[in-house]
Amino acid sequence: MIIDTPYKVGDVVTLKMIGGDEVVAKLDEVIDGAYILAKALVVMMGQQGFGLAPFVLTANPDARLTVAKTAVICITKTFDNVAKEYIKQTTGIVV
Repeated sequence: MIIDTPYKVGDVVTLKMIGGDEVVAKLDEVIDGAYILAKALVVMMGQQGFGLAPFVLTANPDARLTVAKTAVICITKTFDNVAKEYIKQTTGIVV
């Protein structure tokens, strides 16, 4: 039987936080009790639709963040169009 995993290390993932924020980031590592995220951005609504902004405004944009699994409602692989925009915004590469 083939088991399909919804996400894996290296994927661009979306996390819904218990505080309501929706975070898009590269999943760097999964450790006991936490997710390690790279280049985490939060989804923000604007006049033109949604956009992406730094999840932690005062941290280095390249910082790896440790997010407790208990602070996350759900995690999934990010929708392709949003993942492409995330990659464009964090690397400058157009996919």
